[in-house]
Amino acid sequence: MEGNRSEPEWTAEHQNRERGATTFEMCGWCEYIGCGSFRYNCAISANCDLLPDYGPESGRRWDSACYIKLLGVDDIAAIVRAKGHAIEQAEGKIKRTKKEVSVLSKIGVVIKPPLPNNRPYNYYNGGDIVWIFHELKWNKGAVVKGYRHQDGCVSYVLDDCPGSEKGWGCGCAVPCVLKEWEFNHFRTHLSDFDTWLTLSDRKYNGKKLDLGAYKVAMEMESDAVLVS
Repeated sequence: MEGNRSEPEWTAEHQNRERGATTFEMCGWCEYIGCGSFRYNCAISANCDLLPDYGPESGRRWDSACYIKLLGVDDIAAIVRAKGHAIEQAEGKIKRTKKEVSVLSKIGVVIKPPLPNNRPYNYYNGGDIVWIFHELKWNKGAVVKGYRHQDGCVSYVLDDCPGSEKGWGCGCAVPCVLKEWEFNHFRTHLSDFDTWLTLSDRKYNGKKLDLGAYKVAMEMESDAVLVS
């Protein structure tokens, strides 16, 4: 029942064929084909969403004839029962997740800077005041529009670093950049900064950062606040 070609011949007809064109006939352009390997609108190899997730029949090739059409009423009923169990499991998961969200919402009532990895991709806006850890100290600057602005990255110009005039940058999910309110919070709540650094201690671009130096520099900022 399975064909022998790894892919269709990519004629104009095959390239332009719409999803759903071969539903209940052949798997390649079937409306109910699921996750897998695709090219154009064709599923080269994928799972059939109508079949259970288990069993060798769930994996289909582009030229596989429709398996569902070969089944009888009892076979279809068995699949429907399996889908019913999947619905029950999903509903149970939704119920548990809602409870978890409710619990977390009650816990997270204290406003603290989010961990770098939890910042949204558009966290920084043009003109935002930021503080950047550079040359062993925290440097004030401003966000400018640059590479992948509000798409996971942030570009900035530092007030006292002439070399940054054209815009330096980094990813949003790194601890070397802080919004001004985050910086002000941390320099007056050093224990929060210490915890934040501990929870942020991982590899960035494959390398460990010297977060101890971040802490020392923030302590110096804290001392400056006390002196003033």
